[in-house]
Amino acid sequence: MKHWLERVPKTTGDFLKLALGIAIIFGVVWQIPNIAGGIQKFMSILSPFAWGVVLAYVLDIPARFFAQKLFGGKRGLAVVLSYILLFSVVGLLLSLVVPQLVQSISSFVNSLSSYEEDIQNTLTWVQQTFGIDTFTLESYVRELTEALQNWFKSVSGQAAQAAADAAAGVAGAATDGFVTIAVSIYLLTGKDLLLRGARTCLRAALPPQQAGSLFSVCTMANRTFSGYIGGQLVDALLVGVETFVLMSIFRLDYAPLIAVLVGVTNIIPLLGPFIGAVPGAIILLLESPLQAVEFVLIILVVQQVDGNFIAPHIIGSATGLPGLGVLLAIIVGGSLFGIPGMVIGVPTLAVIVTLLKQAVGAGLTARGIDEDGNPVDASDTKN
Repeated sequence: MKHWLERVPKTTGDFLKLALGIAIIFGVVWQIPNIAGGIQKFMSILSPFAWGVVLAYVLDIPARFFAQKLFGGKRGLAVVLSYILLFSVVGLLLSLVVPQLVQSISSFVNSLSSYEEDIQNTLTWVQQTFGIDTFTLESYVRELTEALQNWFKSVSGQAAQAAADAAAGVAGAATDGFVTIAVSIYLLTGKDLLLRGARTCLRAALPPQQAGSLFSVCTMANRTFSGYIGGQLVDALLVGVETFVLMSIFRLDYAPLIAVLVGVTNIIPLLGPFIGAVPGAIILLLESPLQAVEFVLIILVVQQVDGNFIAPHIIGSATGLPGLGVLLAIIVGGSLFGIPGMVIGVPTLAVIVTLLKQAVGAGLTARGIDEDGNPVDASDTKN
């Protein structure tokens, strides 16, 4: 009790320090959007390097696995195999998505007139059966169809200019891509050397106890991020494969395109399955309402199996966050950094919660009480 009373502000200087600390905390919280905007601007300038860091971090997960399981701990061939896997996956996805996307757009454009005719027939049947005036709705349908046709005509008319603009930007995009890959290769191959240099600099700049604490925090954060991101990638792959297999069994259209869409969006926690299912259902609805219903049922089955059986075993307790915490991380991360913020928001919040738990535990131990406020025997804490 006496130790606690000694920490209570007594003098004017103590109260001024306390007020200053509170003001700084509120100021930092108040400036979080501006800080996030500044980070986004800085990252846009260094985006090739930033994406290189991200790519290296993601590829380090399979590189460590291949090095341990296939090459006796040697990273050289493991890194090469990781890049081969990356380029193979990207090439496979492009070969599946691009033709299907072109086919779906062409089919939609060619079917606009038939869609209008079907809707007009439906409205006529409603008017004749129930006596409801559908003249206004019919005019809306005609206007919408004409607007869509004009829009596609304008898009086709601008295709040449768009192709020229895209060709002009190919050089810049290729340069950024080359820089991204080069940075990731350098980071992956020189990982041990870079980490050793960083540890040496921290040991030289910080006292031993603070340096050790920082090392432990970095280790915990890396374990949380790598476990979560790696698990999400594997889970997204399995969800995409399951969706493709079931859609193929039921002979639904655009199975490769929609399966890739569902798998990629599944990387976003909690909201990803719904983000990917909506456009897939709309695409199939334009082809056949029955196929859209079957697709929705398939997604419900896949997500139930994934959420109850697959994801818990793959991701496990990588975050330890409740559902409300995951939702909070997605909302805050998405509002600050968009889709990347949704992905990294969950492990970031998990690291923060872990640090808070450690701080609370240390505070309780220092005061000699447990979480309920009951005194704890000193001999028990040592044991």
